[in-house]
Amino acid sequence: MVIKIRPAVYVIAVLLLVFAVAAAAMSKGETADTAEAEPTETRAEETYAAGTGDSAQREAEMTEPQAEGTAFVPRLSAPSFDNACYYSSDNIFYAAGYGMPNCTCYAWGRAYELSGEKPSLSPYDACTWFDYNKENGAYDYGSEPREGAIACFEYSDGGSGHVAVVEEIGEDSLVLSNSAYCGTEFYTESVPADDPSNGRDGWVFQGYIYI
Repeated sequence: MVIKIRPAVYVIAVLLLVFAVAAAAMSKGETADTAEAEPTETRAEETYAAGTGDSAQREAEMTEPQAEGTAFVPRLSAPSFDNACYYSSDNIFYAAGYGMPNCTCYAWGRAYELSGEKPSLSPYDACTWFDYNKENGAYDYGSEPREGAIACFEYSDGGSGHVAVVEEIGEDSLVLSNSAYCGTEFYTESVPADDPSNGRDGWVFQGYIYI
């Protein structure tokens, strides 16, 4: 017995086949779109993790040299550990094994951060910085505080001395940013403008180096 397929049934079968193929193609297209989206999201997460979030952006801005004529931006909080001015071999004290906490490593890094270039400061103890600069003529210097200036101290007992950075200037006081060797990683202190040593016995204020 021979079964004859009516033309209408044949047409319906062909249409069903076409619909099935089209549906499969659409499903494949959606899968491909999803697969392309995933690497983009992953790259965005990797970029954020690499340090382009808001806090990292603010830190990056701190490492930019401050353009002439723009407002000085004081550093009143510790630099992040990924700030190359302080925590990398770009910093000569860090590279030599005398990283923070250390006043010379910090002040050198802060000068680098403010100027945008490696500073020509003394590579030795803090007590040498003021005279070293005078002898080499790298930067202007004086006795009046300026924002971003390095305050230099020697010790009357012949110790290693101290350097700090002027961050804010008030009517009668200054805010200095510091680091202390074998002590505090970063701290600020308010000192009398006419006595940056803040009355410490044995501290001799030498002057400011203007970065």
